[in-house]
Amino acid sequence: MTPVAVLAAVLAGCVDRGPGPEPRKVEPSYVWAHLLEKTDGNFSDKVIYLGNKVEPTRVAPGQAVTITHYWKVLAPVGEQWRVFTLVRAPAGSSDFMNLGSSDMQFAYGPAKWKTGDFIEDVQTFVLRPDWRSPSATILVGLIEVGRHGTLDRMPVSGPHTQDRAVVARVLEVDTSRAPPLAGTVHVPRAQGEIAIDGVAGEAGWAGAAVTPELTAAEGSAEPNGKTTAKLTWDDENLYVFASILDTDIYSEFTKQDDPLWKGDCLEVFIDADGNRQGYVELQVSPNNMTFDSWFAGPRGSRGDEEWDSGMRTAVKVNGTGNVKSDTDRGWDVEMAIPLAAVKGRDESMAVRIPPTIGDRWRLNIVRVDRRSNGEIASASSWNQIGMSDFHALDRMLTVVFADAGGSIMPVTGGSGAGGAVPLPPTVPAPASGSATPAPASGSATPAPASGSATPAPASGGAVSVPGKGSAAPVPGKGSAAPAAPGGAPATGSAPAAAPPASGSAVPKPAAAQPGTGSGSGR
Repeated sequence: MTPVAVLAAVLAGCVDRGPGPEPRKVEPSYVWAHLLEKTDGNFSDKVIYLGNKVEPTRVAPGQAVTITHYWKVLAPVGEQWRVFTLVRAPAGSSDFMNLGSSDMQFAYGPAKWKTGDFIEDVQTFVLRPDWRSPSATILVGLIEVGRHGTLDRMPVSGPHTQDRAVVARVLEVDTSRAPPLAGTVHVPRAQGEIAIDGVAGEAGWAGAAVTPELTAAEGSAEPNGKTTAKLTWDDENLYVFASILDTDIYSEFTKQDDPLWKGDCLEVFIDADGNRQGYVELQVSPNNMTFDSWFAGPRGSRGDEEWDSGMRTAVKVNGTGNVKSDTDRGWDVEMAIPLAAVKGRDESMAVRIPPTIGDRWRLNIVRVDRRSNGEIASASSWNQIGMSDFHALDRMLTVVFADAGGSIMPVTGGSGAGGAVPLPPTVPAPASGSATPAPASGSATPAPASGSATPAPASGGAVSVPGKGSAAPVPGKGSAAPAAPGGAPATGSAPAAAPPASGSAVPKPAAAQPGTGSGSGR
């Protein structure tokens, strides 16, 4: 074989027969982001409105929108003209916005435009939080400075014009994610499972509705440390977590249904059908004792303390409660309240269990703070109450059940669908004097990742087992003994018994005579 033939054979053997280079890929979103919405609005052969780009095109009330306008100048327009931008709803709606000038319009407005200019004009605005129409039309045009009428606008021709303006864009508005009205809070569905351990660190708490700092009651001193709470839900429970800063933790009560309000405690009041009668009161102390009562009538009726909510609770204490000589830091409490418990003993209550997206309940969260000498120091709440009445049915917030994304638009076939019970009526927002509700952008403010404002204690944490009738050795409803690090019972506490078979229960000790069980302010 000649040298040339050998070289040819070698080269043929070196040919790359692999798959070759990866084909070039460009995401469709990239293409979409760089395409202009062409409108071709011709303003008296002086200016062409070429088109625009908008982000986002589907918007919620209270959300920011950025529209980038593109203009081509054919001839100077004169100093008497300015750009205007309007946002309109469909005919018959009062939703309307007259936008201010953009930075470009302010710094390089029509009076400075020169023949041959191509102008990029970025304009950002926030759609009104109270926008209630399903769409928003953006109109752009030129109008004489100091004038406001339709006929004061420069005439424009083209395929997308109306009232001497260019119809730049029509945005879809998702009103289901509108911010809550005053006195209303949207509570998103849990994004995963939740373990009742007093920590609230699970992914299920992400996206929960978060309260502002609880507000001091009318006639109360400022709280001894701030309190914040958050709420979420699933098909079984309403979940409440509160983080309480307190330098003097005090609660001497060690039995279920003791008068916990005479020491430090967190209280939850729920009037699920919003008719201001037939409601529940639930309390948890730093010792993880619980109190629950069902009120069949309006405010002032006697409470039924024999009633059992079945709630599960857990507490983490950062300090040494009931010790006057030291300084505590606070305590965290986590609650799982069975949805069915909100009906108390009234099975006919017009409340769907589980709720459907968009269903509404009324509730409030109250913190009672007492000094180790037994004196009440302060009371604070999510929606402001007075010291004369902690129940304050007329001061409750309206909570609206939302999906995990924060939408309150009912979905056919979703959670609770198919029930024959009608939606509870909408309840007016609380009267003046109520606290500012937690903010929402359709969805509540994301909860902190840790879920707790106070670190886990060195000792003294307590975790309950389910409700009254569980196999805990302490008298009453079954909260487990406080747990020391590593899960072992704290010094001096009895070990928790193994859970009984389904349906078994420990007899409940004799309860106090049913009644309000309340002193001043209760």
